[in-house]
Amino acid sequence: VPEHAELAWILGCLTNVPRLLRLPQWKMKRASQNSEGTVGLLTYPVLQAADILLYKSTHVPVGEDQVLHLELAQDIAQHFNKKYGEFFPVPKAILSEL
Repeated sequence: VPEHAELAWILGCLTNVPRLLRLPQWKMKRASQNSEGTVGLLTYPVLQAADILLYKSTHVPVGEDQVLHLELAQDIAQHFNKKYGEFFPVPKAILSEL
């Protein structure tokens, strides 16, 4: 579905790098890759946000390890809505139990 990549590009243009660098997945992977991380690793959470927001999801089942990625999607939705008007619902987490 090309719209996923297209929306990820748009949302990536609205997301600042310091916000992405604070995600623990980036820090952990980067540490295991001898201080080198890839652009794909850095921008993957924005693609996840695009997957959620493209379908205007209001509730998203997540495990505890994905809560911060959903918070990024919430932040991006709020930023987009503030800049361009109400368009994306701000998704809420449904914590799944294992």
